[in-house]
Amino acid sequence: MTVPGRLALCVSELEKGEFHYSLLEAVTVPGELLCFRPRETGETAHSTPMGAWFEGVGVVRKLGKTD
Repeated sequence: MTVPGRLALCVSELEKGEFHYSLLEAVTVPGELLCFRPRETGETAHSTPMGAWFEGVGVVRKLGKTD
């Protein structure tokens, strides 16, 4: 189960003009302040960062309903 507030959403341009979201989960690493590991990356390429962002927000909302 994911603890609320321990997720980060980012958008990356993996190829020119192809934006994907990545959902990152905070992890505890001794000696480090804040570390994240990839939890999920969107497979659908979007032509704008906003499209990828909205898809990622939808995933976060679904996780909130199931966790």
